[in-house]
Amino acid sequence: MLIELDDVCRTVGLVLGRHDPKPDDRIQADLGGESIDVLNIIVTLQQKYGISLDEADLVNVSTVRDLYHLALKRSDAPT
Repeated sequence: MLIELDDVCRTVGLVLGRHDPKPDDRIQADLGGESIDVLNIIVTLQQKYGISLDEADLVNVSTVRDLYHLALKRSDAPT
């Protein structure tokens, strides 16, 4: 399945209960997400796109765009 930035923004918004998050919004600082919210977003993206993300991958994720790039990168990874 093709991963699109707009779809990742919508997914983050649904999980956080926020309307229309922007790609450069910081998940925790701007959108008010907490650690458990980030985990819920990751699980949702994994299920939706059939990708595997682990905690080490999340170290460099701050914004919705970072999360999108990570998901895109992992979608190309061999399974």
